[in-house]
Amino acid sequence: MNYAKRLFVLFRQRIKRFSRYFAVQRPNSLENSLLAKLPTELLQQIANDLPVASAASFSLSCRHILLLIGTQYLENLATSSHETLVFLKLVEHDLQDQIACNSCRKLHRIKNARKYIGYHHLVEPDCLVDDRKARVYGYIHQKFSSTVFKMAMKHHHLFGYDARSRQLLNLLSVESYTHGWRTLVKKQDAECRIKNGSLFTCKRVAFHGTYTAFERGSIRFFEICPHLELESIGRSASLRITSSYHVSRKRSSRLLHCEKSSNTKEGDLCSELQQCRYCRTEYTAGFEYDDGCTIKLTITIWKDLGQGPEAEEWKAHFPLPDRRSFPQPIQFHGGEIASVFQEKGTDLCPR
Repeated sequence: MNYAKRLFVLFRQRIKRFSRYFAVQRPNSLENSLLAKLPTELLQQIANDLPVASAASFSLSCRHILLLIGTQYLENLATSSHETLVFLKLVEHDLQDQIACNSCRKLHRIKNARKYIGYHHLVEPDCLVDDRKARVYGYIHQKFSSTVFKMAMKHHHLFGYDARSRQLLNLLSVESYTHGWRTLVKKQDAECRIKNGSLFTCKRVAFHGTYTAFERGSIRFFEICPHLELESIGRSASLRITSSYHVSRKRSSRLLHCEKSSNTKEGDLCSELQQCRYCRTEYTAGFEYDDGCTIKLTITIWKDLGQGPEAEEWKAHFPLPDRRSFPQPIQFHGGEIASVFQEKGTDLCPR
């Protein structure tokens, strides 16, 4: 059954219960309103002049209005998925424990957040499908969910850093784990925090392997963000961080290099904090080398994702819909994103 129709059935069932005890349980909410003085025909005309979603919302603003103008506007929602979404966003403001999902065109309960993490589902919700298509798992991390992101921000805005906020942030974070990556060993973890109404992430990735494994180009491409990627250049364990965009529309690069014959324990040109020119991303990258011909490449990436999946900060972390377009450069103070994970205070939400 269409989701809007199911909503209508639910509302109709409640209306029957309302009308059964209408005169006994609750007073007339229009008693002190100017709307009470309007004839039913004029109320009907007001509803007819409103967009479908607004008319449906108006009909639910008061039980008395609903009984006067009827349920036709709720029924009309079933004819348009766009109007259904607009309606859900209107009623979402009064539902503390639910969010309106753009992809699913449904309300999702915050207490069911675990349903919207990962991709191990027999039938995936549309929001998880859209996350996979947008490569959220690659650009942020493999456990991240834009739906849970929205839940976390709404709940934190309403209730602050309580037990539910901690649970949601933990769902968006990743405990340290290790697995094979071609001929290397990859270790990764991720952490999320909220500060000043925005969600920040810190992802730490370490590649361990022999000098030979790095020299053979085991790291083909590793994306820091849509605008920066790490790639092997096939000589003496050298890696290059390249930019997909440049003011001259040419690729620029920054080299990381570790010589096998070097006596130094560390060798890198990116140990200092760097930042992307097109999204709110900061990163560091560096080699560690020991006498046993083992190399460790560590990359730490910090991102400011903004206030939710509809914010411009979030959108900047993904490729533009039109591949022929080029992102606009942005400016922000170096270290302002990474510093969130070095601070302690009541306005932070650590794991």
